[in-house]
Amino acid sequence: VLWRLFARLQEREDSDAPAAEFEFDGEIDGETRLRTAASYLDEGNVYFNVGQYALAIERYTRALGETPGLPSALYNRGTAHTHLGEYDEALADYDATIEQTPGDIDALNNRGLLRLYRSEPREALADFERALELSPEDATVIVNRGVAQLETTAHKAALDSFVKATRLAPEDASAHYGAAQAAAGLGKRKAALRHLHDALELQPALAQEAAGDAKLASLDGDDEFMKLLRQTGEE
Repeated sequence: VLWRLFARLQEREDSDAPAAEFEFDGEIDGETRLRTAASYLDEGNVYFNVGQYALAIERYTRALGETPGLPSALYNRGTAHTHLGEYDEALADYDATIEQTPGDIDALNNRGLLRLYRSEPREALADFERALELSPEDATVIVNRGVAQLETTAHKAALDSFVKATRLAPEDASAHYGAAQAAAGLGKRKAALRHLHDALELQPALAQEAAGDAKLASLDGDDEFMKLLRQTGEE
């Protein structure tokens, strides 16, 4: 699955939320510091970018105290929670982000992935489909839609998604690997081996996952499958 786990610097153009103020025209006396949602957001991003996610969350929360419903702070806090594995908190923040900015493709993508982790593939699929209505050729979301389709055993639809993603992003190993899983689920041995070969060419480390992948069980013991794993391990 493919996350989009980065911090945003400012509001998206489609946001209806009030913009945070970045400028101050008055004077600041002594040690007094101007604290605005923008300043807390900026500090949160500094902490986020050096991996201090708990500190980032604290700053984003302060930004939201200054400007409730600020989409960038909600999205960034949700993303920081995701990095920490705090998925319930992350889901709540992505819900709030999407309520403020319904066309936020990144938030829809990440919420869909969280729903996959919560074993809610149909709800996840709805998020991915909604994102693709807004950006039909987003290869990242197409791959994640394929993952959700696999989880609902819609192997044909999943294969179509992954194959489309490989055409849009030929260097995306996860798209080729997903296509191998879907093809194997359909009993399409040659297609599964072809896509797996392409995935391992791009990302040899996937061989370890492939060796024990239940979604590739139909290839277990297959001579060509074993040859692929052996060759990748020797490189």
